[in-house]
Amino acid sequence: MHRFQCISGKSAYNRVMIHVLWEFHVLPSHEAEFESIYGSEGEWARLFHNDPAYHGTILLRDSQVSRRYITMDRWENIDAYRSFKQKFAADYRRLDEQCERLTDSERLIGVFNAL
Repeated sequence: MHRFQCISGKSAYNRVMIHVLWEFHVLPSHEAEFESIYGSEGEWARLFHNDPAYHGTILLRDSQVSRRYITMDRWENIDAYRSFKQKFAADYRRLDEQCERLTDSERLIGVFNAL
């Protein structure tokens, strides 16, 4: 599954700050490029900044598992995130496809509510 294919349907948390978490396993020798693109100032963050409901990205590198990363994208609420993905669907898809060459796996961990 790619970043483009997540989040559908309605739920009770439509107006709560959300955190979208993804897990990536980066191919050898692609770590620096991955970190540049997926980090808080990277291409994904620049795309997300087109929407005022975006509140930042945190990129985490696993200290125990080589080349394993987690991204956490923060959004004002699920509706704003869905709206962004519809409005910027072509740009989102294009960037997602460009980044496929950097990883051997990508998985949506989930969408979490801020408490």
